[in-house]
Amino acid sequence: MPEPAALVVHRGPLLSTLVNLFEDIWNEALPVRVCADAARRRAVEALPAGLPAGPDALDLEVLSLLMDGLTDASVAKQLGLGLRTVQRRVKRLMELAGVTTRLQLGWHAAAYGWTTARRPQG
Repeated sequence: MPEPAALVVHRGPLLSTLVNLFEDIWNEALPVRVCADAARRRAVEALPAGLPAGPDALDLEVLSLLMDGLTDASVAKQLGLGLRTVQRRVKRLMELAGVTTRLQLGWHAAAYGWTTARRPQG
């Protein structure tokens, strides 16, 4: 397996091209939102013994905001919840998905149909 590598790009035509490419891709990106029906269906199908049914609407809203890049504190503030409540809901989602990291949770949500991309309204 090759070693990780990095490339330093200084100001010039290559950097300008890379910045423009990033901006073009960023502008075409779609926000990821949790799809409640698919999430509930997948979660119930693969439930570990002893866990309640599946993620509820608030769990899925928490997940959507986390996938948008918000911190736990920002999610709590936006939804009017306590920080510990958000952390408990994230832990429960991770248990439902059978994962140990938040990155895995995001991957699981996308791979198993918990999410759907939607174009912004307006």
